Amino acid sequence: MTTFIDTNIILSILNEMEHLHDWAVDQLQIRRTLGPTIICDIVYCETSIGMASLDDLNEALTTLGITRIPETDYSLFLAGRAFVNYKHINKGPKNGVLPDFIIGALAYSLEVPLLTADVRRYKTYFPNLELITPPMS
Repeated sequence: MTTFIDTNIILSILNEMEHLHDWAVDQLQIRRTLGPTIICDIVYCETSIGMASLDDLNEALTTLGITRIPETDYSLFLAGRAFVNYKHINKGPKNGVLPDFIIGALAYSLEVPLLTADVRRYKTYFPNLELITPPMS
């Protein structure tokens, strides 16, 4: 079974001081035994922020056994719809949410579980998306 990996999980794996590090490492190992682990361009971009170079980023993803896939038209459309719903419900700032909607929509459209530490938005806007989350999420 393919598993989509969220940015926060990759960052937790790469940072041994992160409080979810051990859990994230264990979960990635489990998911890799079940099938491919994938990310999209948005996760690739978000992860790049913490990397010194393009080579470092690609090496880290290769070492972790994570493959990058492109977004689909359908997933981008679903992300846009989720964002419209979010804007309707939340009248405040809209910063930083569209990438999460793209990630959630792609995992949902592929019908694969999402390994993430960020539960709230995914549960609210993609209620049928299977989430793999830390205990007490």
